[in-house]
Amino acid sequence: MQRGTFHGILVDVAFIDRRYPATFSVFARKTAGDWGLYGISVPRHDLENAVAGIQSAMRADQPFYSHLYDDETVVAIFKERVFRATPHASSWQEIQKYGASLGIPAEQLDFWPNRFQDEIHYFEREDFAGATA
Repeated sequence: MQRGTFHGILVDVAFIDRRYPATFSVFARKTAGDWGLYGISVPRHDLENAVAGIQSAMRADQPFYSHLYDDETVVAIFKERVFRATPHASSWQEIQKYGASLGIPAEQLDFWPNRFQDEIHYFEREDFAGATA
């Protein structure tokens, strides 16, 4: 585990300004259709400020979420709510129920990657920006 650091996945279309994810330390990037996905790094001591900033920068007109994680905790961030869970899917029921109530499809509420070791499978080698946390 990378002590002192949370990583996260931010989707650019979730934000009022699609450039918002680039305000973080970005370690990887990829595209999925029209969406830009950013792997970001947040120092543990700045986690609550990052969560508040993400919430305030999110669009209010469509349901989106972002998530941050270390190897023990997943922080799911919606415009109006924040949830904390473990990387184990068995702890996500409340988050998934809330996301579904907003109209987010179940298959999009998987919070993956949610551990540092999973990032290599989520981002292809060419997606890594070269910066590491």
